[in-house]
This record gives sequence, C-alpha cells and structure tokens, in this order.
Amino acid sequence: MEPNQKKNYILLMLVFVAAVLIIMYIFGLRSQLQEVKANQRNYEDRMKTLSSVQNTDALDVNRKFLEKIFTYQTTTERYKKIKPLMTDQGFNATHPSGTELPKSKQSVKSSMVGLKPFEYQSSKTEAEFFNEFKLTTEFNNVSNTETVIVKTSLIYVKEQGWKINDVEFVGQLTGRE
Repeated sequence: MEPNQKKNYILLMLVFVAAVLIIMYIFGLRSQLQEVKANQRNYEDRMKTLSSVQNTDALDVNRKFLEKIFTYQTTTERYKKIKPLMTDQGFNATHPSGTELPKSKQSVKSSMVGLKPFEYQSSKTEAEFFNEFKLTTEFNNVSNTETVIVKTSLIYVKEQGWKINDVEFVGQLTGRE
C-alpha cells in the first residue's frame, strides 16, 4: 500500500469509528430522554391522584348535598334527603331561623343547573367551597331563575366520612346570563 492510500484508509477508519461513536451517543441520549419523559408522566399521574384523593370525597359530598338541597319537589322531601350528608350543626343551619322543619302545604319546587364549586381553603379534616349555580324556584306555579352563590363548610367525621357542617347563602349574581 502506498502511503497516500494508507493515510486515506486510516482517515476513513477514524471517520467510521467516530460516526459509530456519535450514533451510539445519540441513541444513548434518546434513551435517557425517553426515560425522563416516562418519569415525568409517572410523577404527573401521581400528583393528579394525590390531589384528587384529598379533594374528591369532599367535592362529591358537596355536590350531592347541593343537588339534594336545591333539587326537590317538597320541602319535607328536601330535608329527608340532606340529613344523612350533614352533621347535626349543619342540619340545624338549614332550618329557617334554626327552628323546626317547615311543614308547608304550598307547592314549592326547586332545581339547580351549572354547578361550579370553588374550593378556597382545606386541610385534611376541613374543606370549604364557594358554589355558583343557576337556581330555579317555582312557588305556586310561578317560576324564578337566579345565579346564586352558596358557601358550604365540610368536616371529616371518623368512620362516617365528609359531612356538611355549615351552609351559608352568600348572594345572587345580577347582570349575568
């Protein structure tokens, strides 16, 4: 072999070895990137489950309570439906003037749609929500629809789960469709 051919052969071998090393390096980086993405998805999934474990039960009780207290055919039915979801203090807060249950013979119906609950403070045993929704009330066949805000306070009772401990009518939103 001539010296020139020898140099070309060595140069070609060095380029080939360098190309193989670069390709191996790129595949190694690609593998690491896929591993990092998989870990990131795993952590995101874990974060979702952790945050939903804390809030899901309280949010479910909040939603069930609001549906039962604001969707009813008679006031007697209303109070029977909500009692299992509440503490004694919370149940007493729903009575007019904190007295006994109303026993009206008049036709009162109510329904709610478009519930948007906003949790504004929570701990492991307490959760509070501002709830915005459209409330339609029909009294003696006269109907009225308003957007209202109701605050609910929940506490966690051992062996019973989340219970409504207080309910407060915050107000109405006017000028909104």
